[in-house]
Amino acid sequence: MFISDKGFWCANLDEASAARREPGAVPVFAAPAHSDLRGQIYNLAAGADLTIPHEKWPLHLFLVLGISGSVEAEIRGRKLALRAHTQLVILPGVPCRLTASSAAAFEVISLRSHRPPGVLG
Repeated sequence: MFISDKGFWCANLDEASAARREPGAVPVFAAPAHSDLRGQIYNLAAGADLTIPHEKWPLHLFLVLGISGSVEAEIRGRKLALRAHTQLVILPGVPCRLTASSAAAFEVISLRSHRPPGVLG
């Protein structure tokens, strides 16, 4: 990963995932500090799953980016096949479970979404 003093991060996700295969999840950016934007690489063995924390972070929009392998996403009863270079956007509050069909690596980016002014909880 390259962190610039010019205000940007750059990471080659497939290299980061392969280099850090042992941990189940690898922070990509914003890990040490509080941020409304976070990126995490997940490495799952075939059959393992991950539930997107929609209840814990109900105001977050999640972006799933396929790096390698294949993952099945289940969203409100519908199943989608994700593979390398696939992108999936999950709106705030929507439940999603990801299950690895094979050994898989993918990144989950979470962005805090703010309600429009005047809208209550």
